[in-house]
Amino acid sequence: MDNDEILWEGLKQGDKEMFLALYNKHYHSLLFIGLKEIKDSDLVKDTIQQLFLYLWEKKEKIGDAKNVKAYLVTSFLRKLTSDWKKSHKAYNFQIVWNSHYEVPLPTPEENLIKKDESSYLTKQLMNHIDTLPARQKELIILKFYEGLSYEEIVQKTGLSRRTVYNKIHEAINKLKLGIASNQHSHSAALMLLVTVMASSAMIAGNH
Repeated sequence: MDNDEILWEGLKQGDKEMFLALYNKHYHSLLFIGLKEIKDSDLVKDTIQQLFLYLWEKKEKIGDAKNVKAYLVTSFLRKLTSDWKKSHKAYNFQIVWNSHYEVPLPTPEENLIKKDESSYLTKQLMNHIDTLPARQKELIILKFYEGLSYEEIVQKTGLSRRTVYNKIHEAINKLKLGIASNQHSHSAALMLLVTVMASSAMIAGNH
C-alpha cells in the first residue's frame, strides 16, 4: 500500500491528520493543473477546498481508489468545469483530462516544504486558538486535541451539553473570522481544517 492509499484509508476512517496530509500533498498539483486551464486563482482554490470538504463529508460512503491522484484530478477538473460554467454562464467550455497530463515532479526542496506544512498549519491554527476566550479555548482543546466526547467534556467541566456544544461552535465561528481577516498563503488550508472541525463537531453533537 503506497502513501496515497494509506492517506485515503485514513480519510475513510475519519482521521483528520491523514485527511489534512492528503490535502497538503495534492494541493499544489491541483492548483497548478487548475491554473493551466482557468486563469482564476480564487475559483481554482475554492474548488480545491470544496472538493476536499465534500470528500470529508462523504468519507463514510466513498470507496477505494485504485489511483488516488488520478481520482482527485479527475474529480477536481469535473467540478472546476461545472463551477466555471456556473460562474460565467458559459456552456461551450470543456476541460479534457488526459491520463498523461504532465505535472512537474517536486524538487527535494519542495518535498521538504510539504513535509513541514502539516506541523506549520497546526502551529498557525493554535495561534488563532490562543486568541479565543479562555473557556472557548479550553473546550476546543478538549474536543479536538484531547479527543474527548461531548459527554466526557460535560463531566470534566460541569457544563451542560448544550452549553458545550454552543461554545464550541461560537469558537469555531471566531476562528473562521480570524483566519478570513488575516489572509496569507495557508489561509485556505487553515479554513479547510476549521471547516472539518465544524463538521466533526456537528456530527458528534447529533449523536
